[in-house]
Amino acid sequence: MTGGRPGAGGAEGGAPRLPGIDRALEAGRQDGVAPGLAAAVRHRGRLVHLSAAGEAQVEPGRRPLGAGDLFDVASLTKPLATATLAAQLAAEGRLDLDRPVAELLPGFAGAAPSPGARPGAAGDATGPAAAGAAGPEARRRVTVRHLLCHSSGLPGWRPYFERAAADPVGRLAFLPPAERPGDLDAAFARGRELLRDAVLSEPLEAEPGARALYSDPGFLLLGWVVEAAGGAPLDRLFAERVARPLGLADAAFVRGQAAPGPAGAPYVATERCEHRHEVNRGAVNDDNAWALGGVAGHAGLFASAGAVAALGQAWLDALEGRGGGLLDPRVAAAFARVQGPPGTTRALGWDTPSREGSSLGRRLGRGPRGALGHLGFTGTSLWIDRDAGVVVALLTNRVHPTRESERIRDFRPRFHDAVAGTLGI
Repeated sequence: MTGGRPGAGGAEGGAPRLPGIDRALEAGRQDGVAPGLAAAVRHRGRLVHLSAAGEAQVEPGRRPLGAGDLFDVASLTKPLATATLAAQLAAEGRLDLDRPVAELLPGFAGAAPSPGARPGAAGDATGPAAAGAAGPEARRRVTVRHLLCHSSGLPGWRPYFERAAADPVGRLAFLPPAERPGDLDAAFARGRELLRDAVLSEPLEAEPGARALYSDPGFLLLGWVVEAAGGAPLDRLFAERVARPLGLADAAFVRGQAAPGPAGAPYVATERCEHRHEVNRGAVNDDNAWALGGVAGHAGLFASAGAVAALGQAWLDALEGRGGGLLDPRVAAAFARVQGPPGTTRALGWDTPSREGSSLGRRLGRGPRGALGHLGFTGTSLWIDRDAGVVVALLTNRVHPTRESERIRDFRPRFHDAVAGTLGI
């Protein structure tokens, strides 16, 4: 994590605040949505709100949440890091979205179904369902585009980290903190080896393009595709090609465990993790990403609310046709189009609002150009209303210290309606 906070994401001291949004965050805290909630809202290119309510940590000690604190944004990593880099590389001609993944990751081509594969076990899908797992030859038809719009035929999730936790070397990263060696490089290197082999050999559950199913394995693969096309590790590509051009010191991957800091250290706590025997703070919450050392295509990014909103603004600027920014407007427009089998709401790396029950609520994203957004398991979200020119980053630690509460499901649409009402939309 780079230093010098706060960056372009916005400073807490003197930051703009809108009372209606403050009240919505405080209501969420009082309703038990999460111990802490932070929000950044941009309207017509300006930061109009940045604030936080509640606590960054309640266990083992308590610490109040600051508006510039750094959240594990979980699956917001997918659009903000992995898909953003893919869009840049596509614009430069270094990544062909319709190229087979097997040509970029040769191990994917030779993989065969593993014993005991359970087609369809990962959850519901949209589009025509395959009558069982696709044959190994179908893997050669999986393209980068399939990964981006979650139509590769891969499952939704697998506990790959269990392979590392059962390995004599990989397990060192899963020991209680007091028993871990001071240097986990060997454990993470072994974890990367084991997980890469597992994902590359993961059987398809459906023919490529036949269904849309949100897939972490797909974005694990996409992270490695981006590294192959970009010629560097994902965290370095993000730092050099995304965070640095935007002037963001408060958005980065964390390799392993962040160095201990003073009492005011800015990392927001997430789960009390049974696999790692600790409350996660300054280390990625996702166990598959942890086994890889903290850097993955599906999870691992840490950011402040202001930084997430600034990244959303970079996408909105490109979608409004402003060249010379982070993204090529033509490529951004292509990434914003819904793609895949009938019934999907997925664009490339992004989601779009469903007609009913969207976390965006009832007022935003209703114009002709609609909206782009994404959610993160730890309690995070980003939505971009293309017609109103509104970017809303909502970050919470709703999984701290446990993931039991699901109150954020009802809170997200209420919060976005409150934002719209405050802005007069």
